[in-house]
Amino acid sequence: MWEILFSTHHTDIGLLYIVFSITAVMIGGALAMGIRTELFLPGQQVFPDSTTFHRVFTTHGITMLFLWVLPFGAGVGNYLVPIMVRYKDMAWPKLNAIAFWMIPVAAGLIWLGFADTTWNLYPPYSTTKAPAPAADMLIFGLKILGLSSILGSINFIVTILKMKHPDLPLMKTSLFVWSIFTASLILLVSLPTFTTALIMLYTDRLGVTGFFDPTRGGDPIAYQHLFWFTFHPEVYVFVIPAIGMMYEIIPRFSRKPIFSYQSGVTAFVLLAIVSFASWGHHMFSTGESFTEKTVFMVGTLAAVPASAMHVFNWIATMWGGRVSFKSPMAYVVGGIVTFYLAGAGGVVNTAMPLDFITHDTYWVVGHMHLFLMGIITFAFIAFIYYLFPMMTGRMYNEKAAMIQFWLLFVGVSLTFITQHLMGLYGQPRRVFDYVPTEPLILMNQISTIGAWTIGTSMVLFIANLIHSAMKGRYADMNDPFQLGEVYYDYKRKEPHIEH
Repeated sequence: MWEILFSTHHTDIGLLYIVFSITAVMIGGALAMGIRTELFLPGQQVFPDSTTFHRVFTTHGITMLFLWVLPFGAGVGNYLVPIMVRYKDMAWPKLNAIAFWMIPVAAGLIWLGFADTTWNLYPPYSTTKAPAPAADMLIFGLKILGLSSILGSINFIVTILKMKHPDLPLMKTSLFVWSIFTASLILLVSLPTFTTALIMLYTDRLGVTGFFDPTRGGDPIAYQHLFWFTFHPEVYVFVIPAIGMMYEIIPRFSRKPIFSYQSGVTAFVLLAIVSFASWGHHMFSTGESFTEKTVFMVGTLAAVPASAMHVFNWIATMWGGRVSFKSPMAYVVGGIVTFYLAGAGGVVNTAMPLDFITHDTYWVVGHMHLFLMGIITFAFIAFIYYLFPMMTGRMYNEKAAMIQFWLLFVGVSLTFITQHLMGLYGQPRRVFDYVPTEPLILMNQISTIGAWTIGTSMVLFIANLIHSAMKGRYADMNDPFQLGEVYYDYKRKEPHIEH
């Protein structure tokens, strides 16, 4: 334990990232249970007041996005990228360790601050009304997380381009390597904008400047442009590593080569470019001109063919293969289904007339969560099970993993498909209470029961991981899933022993 905590080896750092992110998803999930329990019925139920609800709401969102999804992708990248490019470690091992250890510090600031700004930190509330020091701690926590992501991204890009084996061309590397490479490029280009916005937000809070204060010549909408220029590309940073993980699992469990390697690479590059062409679709109702809206609508729709290329590639790979439906593959197929549903809801949001109906309603909450709890979390859990023999030398309980899959799939469908309907019935997002009409009460109850089902599945998940890591049967490390092909170089997971 001591050696892992103070190690700079890529598998140790990867393990730290993965364990931290799983801890974060359980904390964020517990907060989500509180939110949905509060909304089971109209009126005040669990939280003493709306301020506490908004503090829980804000902390839940930031925990799930920045302390679960981003660190997990970085953790798996750390674990596998050096092995896949045939190099002994990351390019800068000490920098790699620093990038990880910034995350618990940032998490401490975010959790202890317990701000109520929502995860967007929109002014004027965040600059004039949000109580200190909570909002200030959140701003500093986010700045530290941004710096950590930039350091990690530089390390990944240099490792992939400069440290790979000379006999290994970039177009022969795994599609997972391509996913980490493109996600790192997007982060490097987009994050400086949000870093600037946070500095401007903080100086506005100090009263030194008025960037977002209309009474001092500023513009709150300018913050939204800076924010979404980073965070629409960031949506692709969330999903692209998950897509890369699915490219690892599907060919192996289909016992068939990937249908089209070139189209996978092309789709990653297209998504990276298109991600910067559509930030304004979050702002259709802020007074953009018709021309601006049209450009952003077309830019958003351009992401659909690139995403469809991935889905077609996965289905074509499975088609005619000898598919082994062990739990990693089951989660991947569940992820493809939710990816399709989330994408269909997103296309509705893209059309300007429909966006005005769904904007800032629970439709958007359902759409966003179908992505995050659908394809992304399904792919991540699939990969935790897939990497489990590599990390522990043991096998997880397959029956418990499959029970968890069905609980999770049913829970996600109940919770987030219902939230689309709540949005069409006019329930606004980010609310502590709602109008006590029969359809809304019923739909909120269905959504909350779905959330409890998800919570049950995640408790089973943690129990399976902990019990199997200590007492699971030992894995056949050459081919733990009996797929007829060689697993990863498992000797690399013990850097403290000379091989």
